[in-house]
Amino acid sequence: MHQTSSVADFQPSELQPAALPLAKTREPAGFRTAYRLYWLTFFMFFASTGAGKLWDRVWHATHRFDTFWSLPHFFIFVMTAVTSILVATIAFTPRLRVWFGPTVRVPYIPFDVPGPLAILGAGLIMLSLTIMFDNFWHTAFGLDETQWSIPHDMLGWCWFTIVIGFVAARLAFRQYRPVSWITNLIIALLILEFMCPAVLGPFYLNYSPHLVRALANIPVVRGEPSAQHMYHIYLKFGLTRLTSPLFIPLVSLFAGAALVFLRKLDRRARIFLLAPLIWTCFLIARDLYTLFLLHYDGVKHIPDLLRVALKEPSLWMPIPLFVAVLAFELLQRSSFTENRVYAICGAIFALCAYSVWHTTLWMILLAIPAALTMVSGAWIGKWLYQLLEKPTFEKLIKFMLISCAQLPAILGIVDLLLRRATPWP
Repeated sequence: MHQTSSVADFQPSELQPAALPLAKTREPAGFRTAYRLYWLTFFMFFASTGAGKLWDRVWHATHRFDTFWSLPHFFIFVMTAVTSILVATIAFTPRLRVWFGPTVRVPYIPFDVPGPLAILGAGLIMLSLTIMFDNFWHTAFGLDETQWSIPHDMLGWCWFTIVIGFVAARLAFRQYRPVSWITNLIIALLILEFMCPAVLGPFYLNYSPHLVRALANIPVVRGEPSAQHMYHIYLKFGLTRLTSPLFIPLVSLFAGAALVFLRKLDRRARIFLLAPLIWTCFLIARDLYTLFLLHYDGVKHIPDLLRVALKEPSLWMPIPLFVAVLAFELLQRSSFTENRVYAICGAIFALCAYSVWHTTLWMILLAIPAALTMVSGAWIGKWLYQLLEKPTFEKLIKFMLISCAQLPAILGIVDLLLRRATPWP
């Protein structure tokens, strides 16, 4: 269970990445092949996952649920399997895996596995198992499961684990291929986009009770009793950004982890500030398009969209991460300690979130726990970046047990209790 930097399948005379000089004008053929396979796997996975998730949302809005193995689900499963085969091919080929960084000893595998490939492999294996588990869950309960159900929570964390694996793998190539600013920007956007839903759960898309009712009134969904029960749970327990006191402390936890991740990934202001700014613009565009697609409140033309946007800013205003990053960039130049800077950023972030999502005046007091969860999130972000930069088998097992087992189990119990306490409409 220890970390090592040697590769058992290679003779000592062969070049190892750790032994190579910093400046090398010529790249070995094995490195070029490994690097190209990495990018092929990267683009294949994220293109298919992004397209599959978008397709799945459109599918649920236009087709009745009759089987888990809809075309989008089948497409995501097949592409996950293809990605797994590519990663396994790299891992079991000595001349390819040697370029993926320091190795760790994994039980029942006869060779040391590079840390980034261990993270990727663990994420892909868990994702495949979770998809099968989700099949069982949907077969048993239909669409009657919140985003805190065991399989849905596991899916979010499995995708985030895979992102960490891909980022760690790219960092392992830095000796021959320095990471450009555009690559760091793409990495930062992926981290934000996959970390946010894993942390927020139902609050990622449940903006307000009005939006939940609009989703429940989609013609196809209206005829699905299990889906109606799920939306009834959200409404009965106020599981929306606008109404739940859990949202502001929870989103501050995400902001703290994201802020540290972005800072450690690239300290240059153009990346540290640009990534959350682009992500913010993306969220605004996505949410406005969703309102247009739903014909929310009679929206059929752009002027209608502007009317709704001005009337209900909670439906499209983004998570104020850019404000927190900007505040951190300014406060870090002061004499405040690091934890105090994070706490102040958490309070500022919470007040911005409160200005958009609140129903009562007392919710402004949530800035106090938000300051604490921002500090906690920063600590979590540091630990996750250590896993990414210097992976060990012990850290990986700890992360997988917490994110893909313990958290989904606890939240899954909450999901079952909410379903049990909510009568069918």
